[in-house]
Amino acid sequence: MQLFKCRKSSIYYSGYMPKIRDNKKGQITSESITFRIEKSILDELRLEADQKMESVNTLVNQIIKSYIQWHKPARKAGLGYFSKVLVAKTINCLTDEQVIKMTEDFCNHNLKDISHMLRTANTFSSFMNGLCAWLDSSRYDFRIDSFDGTDIYVIQFDMGRKWSLYFKTQMQIAFEQFNIKDAKAEMTDNTVILKINKSK
Repeated sequence: MQLFKCRKSSIYYSGYMPKIRDNKKGQITSESITFRIEKSILDELRLEADQKMESVNTLVNQIIKSYIQWHKPARKAGLGYFSKVLVAKTINCLTDEQVIKMTEDFCNHNLKDISHMLRTANTFSSFMNGLCAWLDSSRYDFRIDSFDGTDIYVIQFDMGRKWSLYFKTQMQIAFEQFNIKDAKAEMTDNTVILKINKSK
């Protein structure tokens, strides 16, 4: 349901919003709520919704979900926004050994603290959910396939070999910290592939 009412330079937006709690079957329930939004902002939302061929209601839900699941906890965890080009150029100045050493130091001292801030549960499943939220919010292309009990994450960074090495090393350390035995990370110059066997 969408309802728009003009009020000077602002409008009211009313639509269905998902509730935080799930019902007994695990399905997300929803309820309606009304917001007052500046007309210029809503015009931008309508334009983007048209470009994505989805409703304004769907787009608003995606934006709020992204804020709750990533942007809000990321700020508390001390994570910020940087130019991908700058990060890629900076890390390319390092040797492979320096990239691996830097990643090990970062993960051993910070990875679990960041994971605690991003998610309430200290589980590998929660870690992967947080990872996917970061990938989605950062607009990295990725897909998840399942084959014979193995989840395969294909992540395309397009930031060069050194960044792929950094992320591959980080995931190998995450597998170790969460005691995930049957998992491995592979890389190309621009892509990292994670293979996680769930059958055991």
